[in-house]
Amino acid sequence: MNEPESEDAPFSKVERLGGAIAHGSTLLIGIPLTVFLHEFPLFLAPCPLAAYMISRSFRRRRMAWGSFQAMQATMVQGFILLMAVGMIYTSVAPRLPLVFGLAGFLAFLYTLWGALDTMLGYDFRYFYVGDFLNKVSDANLKRPERRRGWFGFGGSSRNGKDR
Repeated sequence: MNEPESEDAPFSKVERLGGAIAHGSTLLIGIPLTVFLHEFPLFLAPCPLAAYMISRSFRRRRMAWGSFQAMQATMVQGFILLMAVGMIYTSVAPRLPLVFGLAGFLAFLYTLWGALDTMLGYDFRYFYVGDFLNKVSDANLKRPERRRGWFGFGGSSRNGKDR
């Protein structure tokens, strides 16, 4: 197995690093917040949000691969958050929280694999959602981007007047 060299890599370092951060946001954001603040499912919530923000940033720059990788990470980070919430707040069956916890942990390990592959420059796709999100990402890149100012309030034109 040959690793792509830095000059031979089809994707930029920014895309590879951003995709790896999006895939590994549970490890980089969620686990440290949980360890320091001790609220388990609550502090996994920024993980899909951070991955989505990375995806939007790449979309604005018209970097299709980085946007696609971060959008995949958003979906899987949302699944991990859903499994964590289900593990904590489910008491219907005694073993159901264990199933949710195992599914979330396996998805977490899978995201680490995605982070490593993305960092090395390989095109990583999650099972079941990768092909669907590729179509969504392509459609989003063709859609025109609206320019907004801070917090979506429009901004100002070149002559200094608000729009």
